[in-house]
Amino acid sequence: MTVIVYDSKRELMIADSRATSGGSHPIGAKMKIHEITAGKCNGALLGVTTDIPGLGEAFKEWVTEGMSKEAFDPSFPGLGALLVKRDNSVYLFAGSYFPSGPLVGDVFTIGSGAEYALGAYKACGDPFRAVEVAIECDPLCGPPIVSRQLRTPDANQPRRPGVSFDFSETSVAAQLPDRLRTR
Repeated sequence: MTVIVYDSKRELMIADSRATSGGSHPIGAKMKIHEITAGKCNGALLGVTTDIPGLGEAFKEWVTEGMSKEAFDPSFPGLGALLVKRDNSVYLFAGSYFPSGPLVGDVFTIGSGAEYALGAYKACGDPFRAVEVAIECDPLCGPPIVSRQLRTPDANQPRRPGVSFDFSETSVAAQLPDRLRTR
């Protein structure tokens, strides 16, 4: 069905892309990692596993809209999710709208290939290889492998204090010699 790995040291979420119907029949590929782009979880990563087509997307919308208990079915049969907020705090949803967390650890895995991925990660420390092993061992997981980097609050800030970067068109043009500027 799915394997999703979150490596908290690398702030990286990795997943397979095989889509199944009813947990057994492959029906193509789909994105299982989503970036939340609005609401109180803006900038978070959400990895969702479910054997019910469309439930992952509905769950993403529910998280984006604020996770109101009244706005969604209180039981999510067959749903598992990892929500990683911009501060790198990790929350687990396991068949319920009540998240567990923040969790502490270096790596988190969910889905039918979770045990394979966790074992592989513990053996080699490589989250991409962990997903590859899960795909090799779990017939319900499949390529392609996709990943998303967590965009932390300071991700776009200069690495050195006092140094700023301005890549706007006017700024770049002002730095060019006169002979290279367009008129």
